[in-house]
Amino acid sequence: MKYRLETCVKHTLSIPLCGLLLALFAAIAGVAHGASFDCQRAGTRVEHLICDSVDLDSLDAQLQGAYLGALDRSLRPEHVKAQQIAWLKSREACADPKCLITLYQRRIESLGAQSDEPPACQEQNTIGMNSCMAEYSRRAQSELDRYLAAARKRLGAEIKGDADAQATRDALAGLNASQTAWQAYQKAECDAVYNWWRGGTIRGVMYESCVQGLTKSRTQWIWSTWLSFEDSTPPLMPKPRPTEGPAT
Repeated sequence: MKYRLETCVKHTLSIPLCGLLLALFAAIAGVAHGASFDCQRAGTRVEHLICDSVDLDSLDAQLQGAYLGALDRSLRPEHVKAQQIAWLKSREACADPKCLITLYQRRIESLGAQSDEPPACQEQNTIGMNSCMAEYSRRAQSELDRYLAAARKRLGAEIKGDADAQATRDALAGLNASQTAWQAYQKAECDAVYNWWRGGTIRGVMYESCVQGLTKSRTQWIWSTWLSFEDSTPPLMPKPRPTEGPAT
């Protein structure tokens, strides 16, 4: 876990106690990194700056999530890859954490804005609209899968770094169980929506709207509960994208 003194004091009102707690957290920080690479193998100056900064550590993990999302939403993934390679080279010009933080925040925002409309959304007929919404549902599921993987990675790292981590093990088991239960709920709910509309041609669109809406809601919950922090530390993944659909 990552905590700062101001958050600790707010909850405990004891600076000495906070110092002890922060020291304990620091002892396991080496395996609790969120960075997209293994900090124990950091080689370049920039990689060391990232691993030495709580904010950059989280932002690097967040950037990886934003990049994978942009790849998934792009009709030209090779263009996104080329842009990312060029950006990685450009960050070497930064000499301090402040410069890197600004660079990361701008890149994450840029990647989050990249989203190409599926070709099927240009078709003004039932088949096209169904295919369009199905693609947005697929993108939403891919996003959820990435956020779940990040949450499991975070919990797994904390388990590895703590010999007495039964509560975290229970949390991970609970997360996995809740995901299985949620999948059953989503199927039942969206099947019900489909049946409600099955007499009309809009039934496919309504079904996919249900799937995407519930998936987006689940992703938001995973992000706010498992991938965000109560202090000013940046989250481990970018804020999930809103519900999407055909351009109007």
